[in-house]
Amino acid sequence: MKYFKRMVFSGVAVAFGVWWGAAAPPEEIKVGDPEIFKSVPAAIVSVTSPNDYIANSSQMVAKSLPPYDEVILNKEETIAYVPAKDGRIWRVDLTLNTAKPFVDVPLMAAGARLAPDNSRIIYFCASYLYGAKYPATERVGLYQLDIETKAVKPLVLDVPLSPQSGGKPKVYTGKDAPKLKNVDASRDNSRPLKFCNDLDVSSDGKRIYFTEPFSYGKPQMGGGGTYREAVSLGRNGRVWLYDVDQGETRLVAQNFTFPDGILVEGAGENREDSILVTETVKFRIIRMFVSGPKAGKYDAVWENLPGMPDGMDRDNNGRIWIGILKQRSSTINWIHKNPWLKPFFLRLPSGMMPVSRKTSILALSADASRALFYSEHDGSVLSDISVVVPGRSKLYLAAFGPKSSGFYHMPFPKKLAPRQAAPE
Repeated sequence: MKYFKRMVFSGVAVAFGVWWGAAAPPEEIKVGDPEIFKSVPAAIVSVTSPNDYIANSSQMVAKSLPPYDEVILNKEETIAYVPAKDGRIWRVDLTLNTAKPFVDVPLMAAGARLAPDNSRIIYFCASYLYGAKYPATERVGLYQLDIETKAVKPLVLDVPLSPQSGGKPKVYTGKDAPKLKNVDASRDNSRPLKFCNDLDVSSDGKRIYFTEPFSYGKPQMGGGGTYREAVSLGRNGRVWLYDVDQGETRLVAQNFTFPDGILVEGAGENREDSILVTETVKFRIIRMFVSGPKAGKYDAVWENLPGMPDGMDRDNNGRIWIGILKQRSSTINWIHKNPWLKPFFLRLPSGMMPVSRKTSILALSADASRALFYSEHDGSVLSDISVVVPGRSKLYLAAFGPKSSGFYHMPFPKKLAPRQAAPE
């Protein structure tokens, strides 16, 4: 019997060793020091809706629409262009409340913006979606769509080589940043863009900022790679800038943790001094100074958010609306506090990690200094709010959850209803 028990124990030990080696994460995944996530800031708690505002106020139309990641409104707010998880951009008629496929784009379109200087152009990111299959010829990239002709044009498919990720977070100034013009790209000085997640455009339409949460392996929206970044809090993310006139891509920042949503600050004739970026899996929003006297520096604007901040957008009064994809759980707080556990969790399938169904929205002042409104949703109506897009009188919600369907909108909370322009 003792011999039998030893044999069983040895077999289990060997099997465990084989699994431990085979399931090891990529070498780019580094487990760092403990991270202590504290309670949600009192400033957010104080503006939290007492009720589930999303469940009580949202409406769903165009039920045939698949889950989607973004909403682009035309100037009249009669049409919305919606990048959906089926790999197509859909056209939603906001008068008839109907949705139809508009154009099939490479891979899956994610973050998108209407060009501020040309209302017929939409800029969008395209990346792999976990579990989906695509033609081998389709590539990750930053693209533009001409609404009138439906023509899709790649703007950035390759980025300049840059220092290896994982070191100290760094924001570059224009002088010291790796940069590359599209016409000069080669195997020696560039690499394929691996993950284009979200973007924003300067007010003059000349510069497009976009995020690359990580760039090793074959990144996908959702799935194992994203899960491992969330567990390890790896510093593998980069932010890029595409100069439209020059056809040049430049590195803005690197060694940040899953940079996702992005919002350019500043408008008018002066070049923007800063950008806001969500470090989604680190539950915080940071400000990167890209020009001006503080160029090359960054500050944490909000930390210990109640969930994973995703996309950001502004309403007509300049206030910032943020989709909170998933809520922060006590389990993930515990794991980050005890990093010695992470090598085990990094080897588990992503589906084994308990994930909250709750999702939420957050509104901040125009300078991001004050919380104005927060509401948590239990996931009964829609799931995984990736962005909140303000219109003239409504908030449009991007529902990214796998079981979501239809197009969602709701009125502004009364205290944040947009101010109407004075009659001329």
